[in-house]
Amino acid sequence: MPAAATITDALQPGRILSIKAGDTIIFAHEAEVAFAGNGQTFRGPIQIRTAIGTFRAWRAPRLSVAGGMARATSNGENPRWGRPYRGGFEITEQGFSFEPAKHAGALALINLVSLEDYLKGVVPWEMDPTAPFEALKSQAICARSETLSKINSGRHKADGYDICDYDHCQGYPGTENEKAASSRAVETTRGIVMKYKDQIADAVYGTNSGGVTAGSGDVWRGTPEPYLQSVFDFSPKLHPAMAKIVKPNMNENDWLHYCSQSLPSFGQPSSAEIAALAERRRKSARTAALFGPEDLPEFYRWTRTVPVSDLAKAVSTKAPMQEATDLRVLERASSGHIKRLQVRGIGADGKEVAATFEGDSQIRAMFSGRLGSTTALPSSTFVPMPQRDKAGKTIGFVLKGAGWGHGVGMCQRGAQNRANGGQGARQILNHYYSGVQLARVN
Repeated sequence: MPAAATITDALQPGRILSIKAGDTIIFAHEAEVAFAGNGQTFRGPIQIRTAIGTFRAWRAPRLSVAGGMARATSNGENPRWGRPYRGGFEITEQGFSFEPAKHAGALALINLVSLEDYLKGVVPWEMDPTAPFEALKSQAICARSETLSKINSGRHKADGYDICDYDHCQGYPGTENEKAASSRAVETTRGIVMKYKDQIADAVYGTNSGGVTAGSGDVWRGTPEPYLQSVFDFSPKLHPAMAKIVKPNMNENDWLHYCSQSLPSFGQPSSAEIAALAERRRKSARTAALFGPEDLPEFYRWTRTVPVSDLAKAVSTKAPMQEATDLRVLERASSGHIKRLQVRGIGADGKEVAATFEGDSQIRAMFSGRLGSTTALPSSTFVPMPQRDKAGKTIGFVLKGAGWGHGVGMCQRGAQNRANGGQGARQILNHYYSGVQLARVN
């Protein structure tokens, strides 16, 4: 700890522990035990180890640091994984409501921090802090709106906290990435959110739309949000080549043309960015594994080659098959995002079987099993093309795709290029979110 700290128990009043500046504190889970002290009996499954001893039977330790800054790690004592945070912490038993079995016996580290300080960590993680200032302001307003919307909906209420620190909500690495420009964007927009009919908008956003954003109903189940509609992220005047390709009622050939060319739009990377990615691929095996030789920065356009063996493996839990024979789009949204994708093949009994993937998450994670992994598909906007050997047998598929992320709401690259072209935050947000109003909340 950089400064002195005090630990109390949020669920057991009267318990207190003082920590000296410079001490390391380790929280660990164990079987619930009892401890008698100060005329009380405390019970709990959390132990605290410090330089002066081990203290057991804590239930919800709450850490308050003098000066309001501490460094924390969730990976044992390895300082490599430590991150600095503002505010205090509460430590509880992990209660992941959607994957409880995976987290049994684990602890949750909850950062107790003000909304505006939290946003100072989110904005430079979600958008390059060297982006134009009006784009950073747009990002700050989006992040504030999305945070409050998700808190109001009780997204993680069952888990004991307001919002998580990963893509399920928003990326938040504490103060690790804070920069002066992004913090100023948060301060300049303090309290400003987007509202739709007096409700704070769930202002989701994505890295790169590829040139056309998705409506919420294109990628997620449930009632589509009227402010999250598909919009063109290009100007017919500035980007005539894109305007010539993209039109209502596009067929698979139209989408193949769209996905196979780096058509100009507000989401298109610059030649300097393309050259920089090529250099990073040359120097970094990790970058080369993530971005293929035909991929553009932020996967504005991307290519994947999928052998039929990988297809068969991808559907093994849905429809076991000895051999995959076909990959076909059953339904595609007007934004280009695939809503239903089917794999067909031959089962162990020699009969034809089929497995259908529905929705953005299932489709993007079909080869990895986990959305957000390095092997997940960048987006659900792609066109599969069969590869055949000399005998005409299908041996795989080439996927030509566009964009990175779910594609709903603000395109972050588009916002940056719009800001570079002179658009302000209000104009940027009014393009990506239909019918919203900016308002200040307390």
